Amino acid sequence: MRRQSGDSTARALTGARPPARRRAGGPAGVAMVSGVKNALRNPQWSVAVVCAVCFVAPALMVVLGAFKVSAFGGDEWSTRMAGEVITSAQTRQVVLQTVTMGLAVVVISTVLAVIFAAIYAKTDAPLRGAIPVVMFAVIATPGLFFAISWGLLGNQHVGLVNTLLVGVFGDGARVVNTESWWGIVLVSSLRLVALQFFLLLGPFLAMDRSLHEAARTSGAGPLRTFFQIEVPVLAPAITGVMILGFVLFLEAFDAPQVLGVPAGIFVIPTEIYAYLSNSTGPQFAHASSISVLLMVVLLVLVLVQIRVLGRRSFVTVGGKEARAVRVDAGKAKWLFTGLILLFALLAIALPLFQLVLVSLSPFLGATAGFSLDNYTEVLTDPRMLSAYANTTVVAVVGGLLAVLAATAFAWSARFKAGKLARFIEFSQWLGLAMPGLILALGVLWLFLGVGFLTVFYGTPVIMVFALFVATIPIAGRATGAAMAQIPRSLEEAAWVSGAGKGRAIWDVVAKLMLPSLISGWVLCFVVICGILSTPLLLSAPGSNYLAVEIYSRYTEGKAPLAAAAALILLFGFLVIALLGWCARGLIRYR
Repeated sequence: MRRQSGDSTARALTGARPPARRRAGGPAGVAMVSGVKNALRNPQWSVAVVCAVCFVAPALMVVLGAFKVSAFGGDEWSTRMAGEVITSAQTRQVVLQTVTMGLAVVVISTVLAVIFAAIYAKTDAPLRGAIPVVMFAVIATPGLFFAISWGLLGNQHVGLVNTLLVGVFGDGARVVNTESWWGIVLVSSLRLVALQFFLLLGPFLAMDRSLHEAARTSGAGPLRTFFQIEVPVLAPAITGVMILGFVLFLEAFDAPQVLGVPAGIFVIPTEIYAYLSNSTGPQFAHASSISVLLMVVLLVLVLVQIRVLGRRSFVTVGGKEARAVRVDAGKAKWLFTGLILLFALLAIALPLFQLVLVSLSPFLGATAGFSLDNYTEVLTDPRMLSAYANTTVVAVVGGLLAVLAATAFAWSARFKAGKLARFIEFSQWLGLAMPGLILALGVLWLFLGVGFLTVFYGTPVIMVFALFVATIPIAGRATGAAMAQIPRSLEEAAWVSGAGKGRAIWDVVAKLMLPSLISGWVLCFVVICGILSTPLLLSAPGSNYLAVEIYSRYTEGKAPLAAAAALILLFGFLVIALLGWCARGLIRYR
């Protein structure tokens, strides 16, 4: 008879069941299964993986690329290329020029944004209601088209502005030249004002009217009240917007490339592209080195901007009865109206009129022979038709993926904070610190440096990936605010009613957010169609994308064709926007 151990005897006497047999693999196997289940139950794991692939991997590849001697092959590493870039006199000149130009742009654009926000929120100027419409039109115009239109408008020889000046003052009045330092500053400032206006509008509208009334009761005039009371209270918001404006200028590529490079004026983004398009062959390590420098600066500025805008204690907000009061501007209202008209003229009317005029001309500077021949040529050119088709497909898919990713990020933020939440937040900051050109460089390193991804180079896959990642922060603007308005208790009520997580997300979150998702997709579609830097770097020979085709025709001296192609796309934007608006209306009506 076999001898029983103490444990076995105890089980026999008590009738207790023996413990379940341990699964093969031991404690490690059990821990792995448990870890997988926990990962499936916590959606932050999936979001963290997406963030790592979309933001961390491209940034890491750019950093590694700065030290790789042989691009996309070999294992030789060196700090020589990074040292050459850092110690180069050309780099110091480019950095100085970028900083000084950026400061000039930020000062001009912020002053104008504050003025327009104050006019809209605090005065009774007759055309104040048109300000948001004009600003939205500026934002909806792709940066490439805005730069090209001003390149044509401010052409020193045949531009519309100089033509008008010559007609009034004679040949010596050709003083406007947008292909210059101040030309870049002017065009960049006009475009940046619109975004800064919308960012400042909320704080201006939320200002407690009791501050204004107390200052006026004390005998202070409107100007003194504005500059000594209201502006200091709004200082954190204004400072944050200034920092963001500087970040956006550092990321800008279109205006410096279109207006600056022909004049020999380089900023950091155009210097990066100059390394990549070098006549003796791309210098990937040098481009990566200066990209890392820009990424570090941008990341620091983004963190500072987030910290500044988070200082809510400096803003005084009251209830409905304490909202901002509009004052009678007196005779100044006509000055404000003139300022609104002037901005609309410079930012919308003149550039659009110049594009239309050039698109109807047989050549740049023509004063007769206007026709629709350029439109006919664009719409019958197989290369241009292929560019329209490729761009549309990439913009539709890329915009959809960006909206879905941004929605997933916003939804995961509703869960408990921890290391995963901090990683997701930091990776999105990293995404903000990678402008389109650097992101495209990182994606190029990623797809050509990782073996199984090389098959996707030259296909729409790499373009869709890069553009959808580039527009995730834009989509996040639409989805984040909408998600914040949906209480989590609605999801929990659906769970209690027996709905699974997937059905609860679809029936509660997705349906309530659908109008915002459509708006976010339309915005991403417009942005993707107008991005120049990414397809300029990632498009393979034979793959046509509209921004590249328009830019190529402009630089080749075929400005009428470029203008016609741009206006056709702008008309398409208008159609997409109207369809999106109708879809939003139908959804809300139902």
